[in-house]
Amino acid sequence: MKNYSLRLRILIGIGIPFGILLLAIYALLIGKTPPCLFYEFTGLYCPGCGAGRFMLSLLHLDFYAAFRYQPLLFISFPFLSYYIAKLYIAFVFGKDILPFPKIKNRWFGITVTVLIIAYWILRNIPVFPFTLLAPNAV
Repeated sequence: MKNYSLRLRILIGIGIPFGILLLAIYALLIGKTPPCLFYEFTGLYCPGCGAGRFMLSLLHLDFYAAFRYQPLLFISFPFLSYYIAKLYIAFVFGKDILPFPKIKNRWFGITVTVLIIAYWILRNIPVFPFTLLAPNAV
């Protein structure tokens, strides 16, 4: 692992949690999220549409609404959170203490990319059951 300065590690170690806390408080106080620009311009849902409402629903512990807003993110959120926490801890403390399997196969990245593109296409088909993938399905 690259040796970053202690000052940078402290700044990021404090800044990221503080920024996340401020965003969470803002979202809870305001109660709404910014609109998706891709949807505003095209009328189609992007793969990330509903992610803001997903996070707001998680803050309210409304797991059903979170799933309905962003089912793909709901399923992958625990894994993504763990991996981001692993990267954060490794950077701030300089030690990689959380285990994570090494993925050396390039097909994993290709599979994830194809899954996201398929999700993007399917959530824009205006026929049941694909309408359940739309972020306004709650």
